[in-house]
Amino acid sequence: MPTLFQGIQGFAGASGVGILCLVGLFFIVSVFATNLPYLVTLLVSSSNWAGIATVPVLVVAYVVGLLAIALVDRGNQLTASALNALIEGPIALRYGQLEQEAEILSGSVVGFLLLSIAALANTLAFPGWTRTLVLAATLSGGIACSAWIMSRSKHRAAATLLGGCAATRAGRPGTV
Repeated sequence: MPTLFQGIQGFAGASGVGILCLVGLFFIVSVFATNLPYLVTLLVSSSNWAGIATVPVLVVAYVVGLLAIALVDRGNQLTASALNALIEGPIALRYGQLEQEAEILSGSVVGFLLLSIAALANTLAFPGWTRTLVLAATLSGGIACSAWIMSRSKHRAAATLLGGCAATRAGRPGTV
């Protein structure tokens, strides 16, 4: 059973991934809808906007984050014996933390790829900034690759932890 802190952390992680994706989409769309940044500035400067739009935007960001995570992350499918090994204790908490971090990293791959596409698309709107935007696109792509590699590493670490835990419960010595 996840702790309250892990639940909040999971919500915050998925929301953060969603906001990253929404920002990337906003920058892509703003290349073609040139009045969009001005319109958003008008909305955000309104005193009522924060009260009306905060919760819906957060919910949309959370859902987009979950979709981005699901798009990239396949996760580990737990078997019955592995699930029994994770009943309680520090190993279960560590396993949950590793899986949660892997999911957030997987979802951020989508967000950073969107930011990379946005930077390349903005070279059309701002030709004087081409070198800077191409550099930003390259860096965002590199961060996306790094996040994907790190998410795979976290999944492997969780699987190793789970395998050692299951082996210990079965009476076989293993590394935990």
